[in-house]
Amino acid sequence: MTDQVGTTAGEGFKDRKTGLLVFGILQIVIGGVCALMVPFLILGMMMASVAAPKKGVPPVTPGMMIPGVMVYVLLAVWFLWMGIGSIKARRWARALILVSSWVWLVVGIIGMVFGIIFMPNIYEQMAKNGRIPAAMASVMTILLLGLLFVIYIVVPGALVLFYGSRHVKATCEQRDPQVRWTDRCPPPVLAVSLLFALGTCFMPLMGFYGWALPFFGTILTGPAGATVALVLMVVCAYVAWGSYHLKVPAWWAALLLVITWGVSAGITFSRVDLMDLYAKLNYTAEQLEMMKTYMPNPSAMLVVFGLWGIVALSYLIYIRKFFTPPPPVEN
Repeated sequence: MTDQVGTTAGEGFKDRKTGLLVFGILQIVIGGVCALMVPFLILGMMMASVAAPKKGVPPVTPGMMIPGVMVYVLLAVWFLWMGIGSIKARRWARALILVSSWVWLVVGIIGMVFGIIFMPNIYEQMAKNGRIPAAMASVMTILLLGLLFVIYIVVPGALVLFYGSRHVKATCEQRDPQVRWTDRCPPPVLAVSLLFALGTCFMPLMGFYGWALPFFGTILTGPAGATVALVLMVVCAYVAWGSYHLKVPAWWAALLLVITWGVSAGITFSRVDLMDLYAKLNYTAEQLEMMKTYMPNPSAMLVVFGLWGIVALSYLIYIRKFFTPPPPVEN
């Protein structure tokens, strides 16, 4: 049973401290699972590398291992941090969980559409090649789509509904009355700031893939790719900082970056086969052959990438209203 509590504005709300505790524990559990995945991932990749030559499957290289391990490490830290913040009813935790869950949900919805369209074809191809029994193709498709639905839709959807509640917001504001850094930026803009900050952190990982980047009709690698990646990292860092401070130039930088990157990718992949990019990302010949066999039509994947670009542009246009120029200086 929840109690009615009054906010500073005099409006009643239901104290959601118990819910914050439950959802905090849930996120700590998710963080623990991500942390456990790190040693399992390393061990699995090492075993796969040893067994690969004997079974005729592509080997696993260290460059493929390290980025995956780092992703799970960051996810573990994030969920553990957010879980503790939720249990303590911190305002910053509610804001960060809400915006990240919205991103998670949007990505999940697009990922589910992608899976529903292309996953049956992948398992059908595996069945034709004798890698799985033909009768199992449909079953495995349904099971995996069900799992993805829980991970991509149910979990982030529950987080969005709970942390987006006015009762949860009021509970955190009452139990944590101090103004936090997340309160100084509108949530829709905070999401953009966090995404570009994440891009800044992950850009150096391109080094594990030979710095291969599509660039206006060609695939850059080596020093040229590293130089472009460094420029992108600096721009992303500026957009992350400037968006948080609601700087209009940062919004323009984000818009131009998305448009430029979209045009560059469009020109590049109208001239270069998608497999050429994967080849320069240090994938082996065996891995490329498997990708050709099981991956969806490259043209269809480019359509999906194009949809991502439209979503990004639409969202940037939507949040433009939050960016206001500084007031004129009076003489």
